Order: sequence, then structure tokens, then C-alpha cells
Amino acid sequence: MYQAHFDLHTHTISSGHGSTDTLTDLAKAASAKGLHALGISDHGPATPGSAKESYFRNLPISSRAKFGVSLFYGVELNILNGQGDVDLPASILSHLDYAIVSMHLPTFKVLSKEENTLSYIRAMRHLKVRFLGHIDDGRYPIDFLTVLTAAKECNIYPEINNRSLMPEAYRTDGHQNCKTILEICKKLDLPVLLSSDSHGKDHVGDFSYIYPLLASVDFPERLVLNSDIHFLNQIL
Repeated sequence: MYQAHFDLHTHTISSGHGSTDTLTDLAKAASAKGLHALGISDHGPATPGSAKESYFRNLPISSRAKFGVSLFYGVELNILNGQGDVDLPASILSHLDYAIVSMHLPTFKVLSKEENTLSYIRAMRHLKVRFLGHIDDGRYPIDFLTVLTAAKECNIYPEINNRSLMPEAYRTDGHQNCKTILEICKKLDLPVLLSSDSHGKDHVGDFSYIYPLLASVDFPERLVLNSDIHFLNQIL
């Protein structure tokens, strides 16, 4: 029933985390999976071991296609504090195709549910923010309805993250929280982005844990951004 034509949340060697795979490796994997487009969203510079500002400043001059796959260049920004500050300035974000905003340890201190909720909403103001990263993470409790309502008002979309649903996931309560997110998005008529969150080439385009969850809540295919390649022209 569901078919994804692109994957916008992926990481190369530039994100650290022990991956040795390059942009070329990921593009080749995307081509093998039959994807039409691939987005590279390495972690922002506040993540230990990730690339510095100069890397993101130079991304726009990179190749726009490899192995028949269109390439887009973004960043997974770290939300740094309760004010919603992030780890790249507007001068660099303005030249990227998109940004995902996420909470990660150790760059974000766990706050109260109310403060976490406000942090996500405040982070939406930043230039090029198009997606909310793994808001399913139970370690950072939020008011889903409040955040998703704000996202709809800002034309920003939550992701459903395949890594959050894997049996070995380190995030907590991913399955139940993703289900809640999908149910709210149905009511709000808010599209979602399916994300592999692949760190390296091995899981590029892998949404295998997401598809059964979509089916279980009868989530409309028209609300899955990845289902139509033309959505890229509307959201980026």
C-alpha cells in the first residue's frame, strides 16, 4: 500500500557515530533501493564528533545528482536549550535545502514536558526548518497535540522515524508515541515524513518498521510526504 520515493533523514561519515560511509556510498545505496531522491542531514556541530560549520557552508556546491538520484542537502539541528536555540546560524541555514530540529543527548538537557514542548515550538522559528526530528523519544516528553498544532500552523512536518521503532532502539516509548503522533496527524490533516535516520548506507530507504504501523492506524497515503516525489517541490 505504502511506497516511499525519497529519504531525507540520513547521515554520512561527517556525523561521526562511527560510520565510515560517504555521500557517494549513500547515493549508491539509494539508487539500489529505487529511490528518486536522497537528503543528507548530518548532525549539527554541537553533536560530539560531527562536522563543523565549514562543512555545512560548503554543502551547496556539492553535486546535485549521483547514480540517477537527486540530492538535497540539509542538517539535523540540535535544539540547545529551552529557548529553542540551534547550532547553526541563519547565514549558513539560508543556503541549505532544509533543516530537521531534534533533541539529543548530551546537547539538550532533559526539561519538563511543558518546557520541552515550548523548546520545539520555539525552534520552529529558525530558517529552513521543515521537519521535527523523532519527537517520539520518550526521554523528552512533550505535549504532542500542542506541538503538532503549532507545526501545522508553520507548515512544518513531523517525521516518523524508523530507528525509533527498531527492537534495539535506544529511544524510549517509540512505538506508542509514533502511533499517537499518527493518530493526531490524521485528525489535523497534517502530513508526515517517513525517515530512515540511517547512519551510513545500510538502512537508507528502510521504512520497514514504519509501514506496519501506518497500516495499523489506517493512515492515509495522501498524508505521507514520501509517497509523491512532487511533494519535494512544495516543502523544500
